[in-house]
Amino acid sequence: MSYTACEVVGGTAHVSDTEELAELAWLAHGEISKYVPYGLFEPVQQHLDVVLHL
Repeated sequence: MSYTACEVVGGTAHVSDTEELAELAWLAHGEISKYVPYGLFEPVQQHLDVVLHL
């Protein structure tokens, strides 16, 4: 699993290696719990909270 905090500026995201990942999704911070109801790995959540100024 990979987490990336970024701003999408254009293009279409896609999975290029389906043996490694089944799918991807661009989410707003508030949508994370819909996809990861048990929460993110705590250091990742802390990082997102800082970089997204929450």
